[in-house]
Amino acid sequence: MNPFLLDILTSTWLLHASNPDAYGAMLVSLLRGDRISAEDFSAAREKNRPFVVLPSNGPQGATQPLNAANLSKGSVAVIPIRGIIMKDDVECGPRGSVSITQDIQSADANPNIKSILLVISSPGGTTSYTDLLSDAVTNCSKPVVAYVEGMAASAAYWIISGADKIICSSDLDIVGSIGTMLEYMDMKPYFEKAGVVIHEVYATLSTEKNQMLADLRAGNYEPLRKELLDRINSKFHTTVMANRPSLSVTTLTGKTYFASDAIALGLIDEIGSYEYALQQADSIVSANANLQINNEMKSIKMLAVWTALASFFGFTESIESKDLTEEMVGQVNDKLADLTAENTNFKTEIATATEKLEKMTADHTALQSVHAETVRQFDAFKALDAATETTTGKPGDKSAEEILSDSYSYNRIADQNS
Repeated sequence: MNPFLLDILTSTWLLHASNPDAYGAMLVSLLRGDRISAEDFSAAREKNRPFVVLPSNGPQGATQPLNAANLSKGSVAVIPIRGIIMKDDVECGPRGSVSITQDIQSADANPNIKSILLVISSPGGTTSYTDLLSDAVTNCSKPVVAYVEGMAASAAYWIISGADKIICSSDLDIVGSIGTMLEYMDMKPYFEKAGVVIHEVYATLSTEKNQMLADLRAGNYEPLRKELLDRINSKFHTTVMANRPSLSVTTLTGKTYFASDAIALGLIDEIGSYEYALQQADSIVSANANLQINNEMKSIKMLAVWTALASFFGFTESIESKDLTEEMVGQVNDKLADLTAENTNFKTEIATATEKLEKMTADHTALQSVHAETVRQFDAFKALDAATETTTGKPGDKSAEEILSDSYSYNRIADQNS
């Protein structure tokens, strides 16, 4: 089967309403066996060829292919997205989402390209790979300006919503159609009329295989709407709202808007010429570019940290790459294990010493209490003795001379006995 025909028959679409009928006519032509020659798509392929505008010659200056070697520093990559967007390249026709994503990533990685200008003229296309192409635009580290020439609807708007700036060429350009649809053509009657008998046989346990399609053919659209279209649409809405946070949910109904109205709604930023869009791509700074600069500064700081680590751990290898070798990681782990063990032992010793100090403090406090009580009792006895002391001798009291005589007699007897 013609791969282009297969894409038409099997894809889910994010497409402006004016285009499915045109694809329907092409579908009938292909089914009749009409051939579409390479010439039919050659112009579309040429209009979608990416190129680079060199800085030294201004907006209308010389250009080179995107993959040219030795591009001038400060060049602007121009990547067109024109026509209905498919996942894969159409033979001799427009480039698909996969190739456009590669173009953006290639331009982002080229140090001589300073920014990217996407030139859009598309009603949308298939769901497949649209989210990844949109992510490539949103996550690009270099400034991305989207320039709309006529229309950026449905999948096309999803793709450009993450650009740093969206510019339309005219106030009559159409943007929006933020919604998801599926137009299913039941070809069974066509084949049956041609004498083709179609048999569908399913495995015993494949009770739900193609059930959504069976419901669709029977006119029951709710399973497909909830399980397929609503899920795709939810991601579409979430991405667009994240990329253009000033948007109101009222713009997410699938309605299209003229560029003059889209500015107030926050769908686009300005209206201007191609030359103006190219100048904007040459001058604006992407938020992601600022983030990249911050990350590079962090890397520089991290290099200083690695240098300090090298000095501490005694590394001999060069660490200019800011990467630790496996041997260096092993050294770090061994050293950290030693330090952890030492730290654990030190904590144990501190805990033991603290326990002893607390016990000594408690003992000291108890001794202070005993001492205080002893002093109190001594003072009390002393006061009592002073209060009862008299100069009159009491019976049994001895004089000083008698006490000294007794002491002398005791000491003399002790000396004699020794």
